Amino acid sequence: MLQMKDLTENERSWVEFLRMISLDRDPAPTLRRVQLLRRICEARRA
Repeated sequence: MLQMKDLTENERSWVEFLRMISLDRDPAPTLRRVQLLRRICEARRA
C-alpha cells in the first residue's frame, strides 16, 4: 500500500489541499464532488 512518504511533494500538496477544502472531513469522492472539483479547476485554466 502506498504511504505518504512514497508520494511526491506535489502529490502531498494535493492531499493537503483536499483536506483543507473538506475541512478535515473524509467525504467520499462522489460523482457530484468530482464534477464540482473539475469545474473549479477548469475555470482556473480559462
